Amino acid sequence: MAAVRRYDILDTPPDGAYDRVAALAARLFEVPVATVTIVDEDRIWFKATHGLEGVTEIGRDPGLCASAVLTDDTTVIPDTLLDPVACSNPLVAGPMGVRFYAAAPIVTADGYRLGTVNVLDTRPREISETDSATLADLAAVVRDQLELRLSALHVVRAEQERRKVEQEKRQAEEEARQRAERDKAAIAAFASTLQRTLVPPALPAVPGLELACHYKTASPQEVGGDFYDVFPVGGGRWAFFLGDVCGKGAEAASVTSLTRYSCVPRPSSTRTPRPR
Repeated sequence: MAAVRRYDILDTPPDGAYDRVAALAARLFEVPVATVTIVDEDRIWFKATHGLEGVTEIGRDPGLCASAVLTDDTTVIPDTLLDPVACSNPLVAGPMGVRFYAAAPIVTADGYRLGTVNVLDTRPREISETDSATLADLAAVVRDQLELRLSALHVVRAEQERRKVEQEKRQAEEEARQRAERDKAAIAAFASTLQRTLVPPALPAVPGLELACHYKTASPQEVGGDFYDVFPVGGGRWAFFLGDVCGKGAEAASVTSLTRYSCVPRPSSTRTPRPR
């Protein structure tokens, strides 16, 4: 059953290659009915039929194919009414009245029997050893066709898997790109916010003095270390400082923050600033 599942053939649509095998078997053996069947767990499924229209499957027990698939050799029943198993089969006991049955098993390269190629007649008859070998050859043709189909399925599935992997890779790359863009924007926003804390938001109005400034960092993604400020020192006096910190980024910004904190007089300070 695992081998049957491996070929993924059950319940597939009609296929001209298997139909031709059934038609050829009917012509070679001069019988009204020929079939290509796959034996499932509880049914005999017809992959191809000639002279048996409208039938897609029958029960497995009791069954002609179910018995024939148990041996590696061609099964021949010259008169089904004289066979204790075949005589109760619906094709024998029913309206069709099959009296002759022969089947060759479809055997895989690793020895598993998947089903049979069958020829049926409504009258008893005998066939030669050459005929039995011919029927076995037709079963081998079906086996080869199944192998070709399986190889094609492997190619298709491998291509589908390759495309799936590529699609997942492209999706991961796109998600990584979007994350990088979001991170870049977040870093730029963080750097801009942090930068604004290191310099005064606006210069104060100093009587009798016109002030102007311009500050631009080398990269919007990194915080500059340089700083400046203008502030009153009491007694109508004003002071300014301009700092140049080596490097850039978080380390330079931490030096700037510490230096500005030390330089700028705090309102609670009682220290008298020295003249500058």
